[in-house]
Amino acid sequence: MQTRQQQDATLALKHVKEILQKIENGKNEELRKSYVTATHRFPFLVRQNGLQQTLGFYAGKANAKENADNAEAIFYRHICEVLEPEKGEDPAEKLLGVSLEDYMRYSRRCLEAALWYRRFAASLLDDEKITKGKEGEK
Repeated sequence: MQTRQQQDATLALKHVKEILQKIENGKNEELRKSYVTATHRFPFLVRQNGLQQTLGFYAGKANAKENADNAEAIFYRHICEVLEPEKGEDPAEKLLGVSLEDYMRYSRRCLEAALWYRRFAASLLDDEKITKGKEGEK
């Protein structure tokens, strides 16, 4: 049985590796920078504005048609998996009906998970490592 921290780390590593794979396939270099920024900015936004508003911000980015696959939209989908919404349920709407204790619990849960995303994004999507990897292929 895994601890919640292990589960969060496993999920974050899986998601960040998906981003790394997209970058290595040459699809979107800008995605790397934006995703790292999104992972670094998320905890600050949660502490500054609260989880509900932060999720609303990222959901707004995710719902914009022209930016449907941008870093904020992808990170929104990733962090929503942490909240484990029921099938078809919007996590942002889920938070509207919870008690203060549950809201605080979800906020702590997201902040703890975001730490893993931030760590893996910083280590795996680092500029130098990607550049070295490409140079090594040549």
